[in-house]
Amino acid sequence: MQLWTPTWTITPPRADPSSVSHFGGVPYGLPAERWPVCAQCGVVMTPLLCLEPGPWLPRVPEDHVALVFKCEDEGICDFWDGESGANACLLVSRAELAAQPLLLPADVVDGRTRLLPQVWVGTWEPSDDGLTAEQSEALDDPVRFWDLPEAIQFSHGFQTARLTKAGGAPYWTGNGPDDDPPRPRHLLFQIDSAIMVSDSRDALVEHVAGDGFSEIDDDGALSAANLALDGIAYLFDITPQAARPTLRLVVKR
Repeated sequence: MQLWTPTWTITPPRADPSSVSHFGGVPYGLPAERWPVCAQCGVVMTPLLCLEPGPWLPRVPEDHVALVFKCEDEGICDFWDGESGANACLLVSRAELAAQPLLLPADVVDGRTRLLPQVWVGTWEPSDDGLTAEQSEALDDPVRFWDLPEAIQFSHGFQTARLTKAGGAPYWTGNGPDDDPPRPRHLLFQIDSAIMVSDSRDALVEHVAGDGFSEIDDDGALSAANLALDGIAYLFDITPQAARPTLRLVVKR
């Protein structure tokens, strides 16, 4: 099955920044009143991802963007649970995005809502995971998964650079799949707790200066969002047979 791997960069795009997928930062043009609020702590959520449509996200209409938020409050709300109200996914039409300068929510302005360092998708690199349709289905089945050879269960080898991707079968943590969210479901995108950035480590260190939460390892992998320490965030479409996707975020360890 085809999958797409993003190449991350701290270099801002030459194109309209609102038309390029990115991690962190702010959702360009989204009115302050549209930012979701955590149902548990009452604080405006942190933007995690802005994903633009393309061959890598064929279920997202071409005149829409997918916006993903999660709570980053230090009180640790249940952000890993897609039904907890501590994360949120929006499918927003470009017509809804404001043309005027962005006004940020009060929680962002006063620092209650943490903003993550912004990292852009420079390119999307296509590849094939080499799996049959039957193997791909088994990889997302909590029972059949454990009957697969380990070389198929964990073909990603737990390599950071491979654990962030769009499309294909989910690449799971060592705990394998479960029934949250319920099936049928289709993986749209997954992002590891650490992402490999193509820029130099020194440039990345300078880029995140002042953010006391971000960490950069010796290989230049950036850990910024709280994804349960070493977890992976999965963005699913939970209505894969419908005309429009229904987005659901879950975080697994």
